[in-house]
Amino acid sequence: EVYNELEVNRPKVETVLAQGQEYLKRGSNAASNLQHGLRTLKQRWDSVLARANDKKIKLEIALREATEFHEALQAFVEWLTNAEKHLTNLKPVSRVLDTIQTQIEEHKLFQKDVSAHREIVLNLDKKGTHLKYFSQKQDVILIKNLLVS
Repeated sequence: EVYNELEVNRPKVETVLAQGQEYLKRGSNAASNLQHGLRTLKQRWDSVLARANDKKIKLEIALREATEFHEALQAFVEWLTNAEKHLTNLKPVSRVLDTIQTQIEEHKLFQKDVSAHREIVLNLDKKGTHLKYFSQKQDVILIKNLLVS
């Protein structure tokens, strides 16, 4: 929003600067003061634009990082929910040899899936820690709660 306001006001500032330069070309007793004022105005304007642009870039980076984190977290939570459902719906351990062997093979596949998601957990923790490091205090608490839940 601030950046948009700056863009809206850009023509006004440029017009004032151009008019000031025209006035200086015509010559005047107050030229020195005007030139100083125009120089100051331009410096301040350039500074505000640079700071606003820096802020915009930081916000875009923060948005991208937060979006990536939340999407990855949501995908992991969905997988975890399905894994819990899978475990809940497992049949009791059989005492029939063929059935036990089938159950063991199914469990090995499940363990591989769990192991594959271990890296995702580590990456989520790493991203969460990164976000916490660059966040404000109230955001840190929210991120911690997301990671714990």
